[in-house]
Amino acid sequence: MRAALRLLFLVPIGFVLATFAAALALLWPFLAIPPGGFADPFVLIELTVGFTAQAVQIGSAAFVPFLLFVALAEILAIRSLLLHLGAGLLAGFVSTRLAPVVPEVSVQTASVTAGLAFALVYWIVAGRTAGRPRRRPVPAPPPPHPE
Repeated sequence: MRAALRLLFLVPIGFVLATFAAALALLWPFLAIPPGGFADPFVLIELTVGFTAQAVQIGSAAFVPFLLFVALAEILAIRSLLLHLGAGLLAGFVSTRLAPVVPEVSVQTASVTAGLAFALVYWIVAGRTAGRPRRRPVPAPPPPHPE
């Protein structure tokens, strides 16, 4: 029951939060906030819509590879932070290579950083408890005292 609730709630929440983190990592270097900052409501609305659109784009592009990795991690009970970060790094690198035109170095760096941010946030939310819950071994009874 606990594993089913984890798969139904924790994994999707981890995916959504990870897409938001990846969108922030991808957009942050390229934001140009005008003088006056967030005082202008139109700037806030524009940033919110752009951020949400970027998060949806990342989520739709990462959905199938994410499902494959989560299925593998859950079945094999892979909880390693380094493996999750390696998968995020690989996903960020592959996303730059699948582009029809080779993007600039700054876009490539932001894409790899977004993959790492995605992987780190997912691991924090749901990846560190992947697989079946660990069971503590039952301690053996003490040996009988010789008399």
